[in-house]
Amino acid sequence: MAKVLRAGALILTVAVLTCLVGFVHARVSGGPAQAAHGWMVGLLVCFGVMGAAAVYMALVGAYHTILALFGWDGGPGILRKNPNYVPGSDEPLPDDTRLEPPQAKGASGGAPS
Repeated sequence: MAKVLRAGALILTVAVLTCLVGFVHARVSGGPAQAAHGWMVGLLVCFGVMGAAAVYMALVGAYHTILALFGWDGGPGILRKNPNYVPGSDEPLPDDTRLEPPQAKGASGGAPS
């Protein structure tokens, strides 16, 4: 998904720059003003897409802020304390720490006989 978003951002950036250069060139080249109309529409579409992305990011930020305030993200919570939070459980482990595989409940750990 990250590659798709990165590619979309690249395409949007190239589209904005292309429309901007085309618009400026059409306006300063001495031709009719209508020559710049298509470039202007392209810029408006690109700005609309960027505006929609900005609104989406703002909503995601507000959502994660609400999760953090009430401890619904697994953290300690700010307004309402999360009763299941274990202090230090969200601290990163040192590098090269070996992780043991989880053991099944009730397993004796011995070889089958």
